[in-house]
Amino acid sequence: MADHEYWLTKLEDNIFWLFLNRPDKKNAFDLLVANELLQILEEEVEKNLENIRVLICTTSLDDIFTVGLDINWILALDDSKAREMTRRLQTVFKKLEDIPIPVIAAIKGLNLTAGFELMLCADIIIAAENAQFGQVETKYGLNPAAGATQRLIRLVGPLKAKEMIYTARTIDAQEALQIGLVNEVVPLVNFEERVKELAYMIGNNSGKAIAFCKSLIQKGTYENEQGFQEEGDAFFNLFSSGEPKKKFKAFLDRKK
Repeated sequence: MADHEYWLTKLEDNIFWLFLNRPDKKNAFDLLVANELLQILEEEVEKNLENIRVLICTTSLDDIFTVGLDINWILALDDSKAREMTRRLQTVFKKLEDIPIPVIAAIKGLNLTAGFELMLCADIIIAAENAQFGQVETKYGLNPAAGATQRLIRLVGPLKAKEMIYTARTIDAQEALQIGLVNEVVPLVNFEERVKELAYMIGNNSGKAIAFCKSLIQKGTYENEQGFQEEGDAFFNLFSSGEPKKKFKAFLDRKK
């Protein structure tokens, strides 16, 4: 197991495991977490594709995938850094989406905002029974900025995507399965075993054929590059209004 600052990695039986591991911050995302993910994808995955058949993105914690963006980090951002943040997250997540091997997102516990958007880049999503999902930015005066306005509609359709984003409601694993957000829900006690089983099933098939299939399916899926650009611009405009920082500070004060 390779121990990075925010991620753990291991290569086992041609399966590359990627564990988000920032327990002191409840796996909260910031640019340091995203940049380390990009480095791992470029240096440990892309340069070693002949030995990797499946990538599994999961968490080292049983009850949290991620609480989303680190609120204290967001409060410290100035306007120019906010624009940089949205572009960087989109770049990193697109890298994960475009890797020419199957990516399984294995979600345990709470998964909000940036982690939710990271999950949307996977080819297959498996949820533990304790998984919860939310795209909650509108609660704090922001919009999703790492691809959710463009990717979520591909999985659940525009009506459900709008409902999730507009209401900022968190849903459980069974509702996620019902609306087509995840492929399967598995008891936590059997979770890793089931994810491995699925990865082995994929790995036993032709890697070259699957790479072609992934590329063709991606081309057949609606993708609007202008939409991603405008998503980031909208986040910047909302962030620079000052409303989000007021709402985040109020949230932290309530927690105290």
